[in-house]
Amino acid sequence: MTGRRTFLGECAAFAAAGCVSARRSRRDAVYGELRRQIAEGLMAGCVCGTVGGPLYAAGERTRHPVSTPMEEDCIFDLASVGKTFTAGLCALLAADGRLDPDAPFTHYLPEHVLAKGNCTITVRDLATHTGGFDNSKPYIVADRKTFDRELYAKRPVRRRGERFEYACSNYIYLGRIVEHITGLDLETAARRLLWEPLGMRDTCWHEIVGNPRAVETFVNGCLPAGTHGDESARVYPWALGNGSAFSTARDMLKFADDMIARRTFPKAYYDLLFTPCWEKGGKRRSFGWDMSAGVHRPAGWSAATIAHGGFTGNTIAVDPVNGFAGVVLTNRTGDRLKAYEGHCRLLAMMSESLRQ
Repeated sequence: MTGRRTFLGECAAFAAAGCVSARRSRRDAVYGELRRQIAEGLMAGCVCGTVGGPLYAAGERTRHPVSTPMEEDCIFDLASVGKTFTAGLCALLAADGRLDPDAPFTHYLPEHVLAKGNCTITVRDLATHTGGFDNSKPYIVADRKTFDRELYAKRPVRRRGERFEYACSNYIYLGRIVEHITGLDLETAARRLLWEPLGMRDTCWHEIVGNPRAVETFVNGCLPAGTHGDESARVYPWALGNGSAFSTARDMLKFADDMIARRTFPKAYYDLLFTPCWEKGGKRRSFGWDMSAGVHRPAGWSAATIAHGGFTGNTIAVDPVNGFAGVVLTNRTGDRLKAYEGHCRLLAMMSESLRQ
């Protein structure tokens, strides 16, 4: 009997050693991929991870005025990944019966020029970028009143539903709708309704210049770390729904984890975000998220995956079928589409380790 116990103990120890070795090998592979992407000039640095897996940090947080290393708790400018917060707030208001996704958006924004006629562009059209607005930005002016006047004077360039065209103004309108319904500024609404319930303590919409954890961005010039990379966010004094919020990988994984677990908010919130509601010309969208088979979906993730990218070098993706959710936050220095491809490789590698 003693010999049998000894044999079984040795087998268990061997298996445990094999698991440790496999985990170490997978970590080495992810760090190897990060080093390759940095060497290729796609990014200066990165923090990435998946729900249920470790965090990885590599490269540089800043290069100017001096080089500093990337750390796991660094705070990134999310760029358009911040649109997922705006979509989430709208989904919460819809779940609460305070917002009708299929109502004309001018019902909530009567100051818009289209409210004077029979507007048929819905809130859902804005969320899927299919209302007919293009991505022109005549509202980017330093004076706040002129900004608002130009924003509300913008007209669509085609019929609603004709095709998908990504337009930041869609999400500025959605952010304003959140403010109109709640009576709160967008940042306060996000903090009270979304971030605090999820325990996201390092997420904000205001600039964080001087914060020693802020990550320098490089795609819009060498701005001081903690500055909004988005030009409209820089000229406007308050949060805009098109993005440029700041967050850490840990906070974003809390956001993504909750979408997998469905533990915090009403069922209707998750259903709206995960249900495809527009598909044409190879583009497939849910309310606020990309569901296309293209650049943001990692290999091996299901067609139910929702994802979103950000111009400064970020990706968040959530797969409810396989239970995968992950984020890749970088300070991009190279080609945007190649960088997104790199994010998908990292997410695929990290999620593959969760299968085993």
